[in-house]
Amino acid sequence: MTLRKITIQQGSRIEYSSKELLFLAQSGQPYRGSIYINFTSQGETFNLLDFKKYLTSLRNVSLNAEDSAYTLYEKINNTISTNNLGVIVDLTARGGIQQRIAYGATFEPVMKENIFQV
Repeated sequence: MTLRKITIQQGSRIEYSSKELLFLAQSGQPYRGSIYINFTSQGETFNLLDFKKYLTSLRNVSLNAEDSAYTLYEKINNTISTNNLGVIVDLTARGGIQQRIAYGATFEPVMKENIFQV
């Protein structure tokens, strides 16, 4: 899956999040969670429809939970130029254990409800 670059204003601080992260553990059992991405633009970002398709494609991929943030970081880092790129993956509890995996720059994610207004 390819992420297409979009040219934007350099220096924009951007944070993306999705509560629809789903991938398979090495055991074949699903991991569900949220992803938070934060960076400062060097004049580009990625197409959000492509990113949504990429996240959906992970449903057929087996990953170690501990490598999930790094995998997403590398995908973004290999697509666009950023400053201070950071990725946080919050996984729902499995076996009573909650996991948060972070890679790259440190940041505090903004957690918002998905609210659609007409």
